[in-house]
Amino acid sequence: MHPTFGSAVEGITLSAYFGNRVVQSTTSGGHLVAVKVKPRTFARSEAKMMGYASQQAGLKAPRVLGCYDVEGGVTTMVSDLVPGVSLDQVWHKMNAQQQESIKTQLKEQIRIFRTCTKPYIGRIDHELTRNFYDRLGISYMGPFDSEVEFDEWCLARLKTPISRMKWKYLVPYMRGSDSKRFVLTHGDLAAHNIMVNDGIITGIVDWEHSGFFPEYVEYAAATVICDFHEEWWKPVLKEILEPCGSQRLKFQGLVKDRGW
Repeated sequence: MHPTFGSAVEGITLSAYFGNRVVQSTTSGGHLVAVKVKPRTFARSEAKMMGYASQQAGLKAPRVLGCYDVEGGVTTMVSDLVPGVSLDQVWHKMNAQQQESIKTQLKEQIRIFRTCTKPYIGRIDHELTRNFYDRLGISYMGPFDSEVEFDEWCLARLKTPISRMKWKYLVPYMRGSDSKRFVLTHGDLAAHNIMVNDGIITGIVDWEHSGFFPEYVEYAAATVICDFHEEWWKPVLKEILEPCGSQRLKFQGLVKDRGW
């Protein structure tokens, strides 16, 4: 491990979930950092995505300082510590004007997301992405060279032949006109992943579900795919994100494996 971050796994725990942990630590040079500690399975491509996002003008993602393997079969991703607190801690203390300001700021972040594109569905360097359609366990998907290929993967996940036959007919009519333009997608815009300080969004964290996807995926992830969004936050996200068609949304919900 890089000597600057040799002891960075130790520190103040900021969050802990499903075997992952984020701690606040200080480098030997006195720089405050956030260290994400997780199994050595996928963190490096997540780090690439967050690093890419942080380099886009105006996009508020933490700067990645490094990604290191440590003892115990884990990988640590070290990034700048985003100032402030998560939005879920302060949203209900804000007045209507402050809440509208946050919505406007987040809409601008989404606008910037849409300017960042790749000609494939996947992650930086054409890598696979976290399969956020699986509710239980960890699996991966892609990369996909076209929306048609992605749709075929989605269709194969439907539970019955009748359902697959029905949606195989409908899906081509739901595709956009530009099926080779895939946009930066966070995939988990829960309130606890949005950091704020004095009414200003300071960072969007936790890029575990991120990748380049068709534009509708961000809305589908927020409304029918992700399980851990705060219920009070979902109606707010629906105001902020551009909705996708009702058929596409229904199809995306069917693709999800709830584990039962």
